[in-house]
Amino acid sequence: TVTTVNGGINTMIHSLAVELAPIRFNAIHPGIVGDSPFWAEKMQAIEMVKQRTPGGRLVTMEDVIGAVDFLLANNGVNGVNLTVDRGWMLM
Repeated sequence: TVTTVNGGINTMIHSLAVELAPIRFNAIHPGIVGDSPFWAEKMQAIEMVKQRTPGGRLVTMEDVIGAVDFLLANNGVNGVNLTVDRGWMLM
């Protein structure tokens, strides 16, 4: 399941950040990226996910790019698993 995979990635990122320091390891866990080409023909699924997302909006590609920029620009961030999903996984 997604939860199992994410748990494995979280643990792997933490382990790599410790074992291979000073190399930085971070991960981004995007939610459903509403403006990606993959979802263009799946409007019914998009609407169902929006209903389960706080605020009723989905992540955009720009949101994910902003997260990548943050992780690349900030040398003080290491071993972080950053979820970019507008709160979808909270529900």
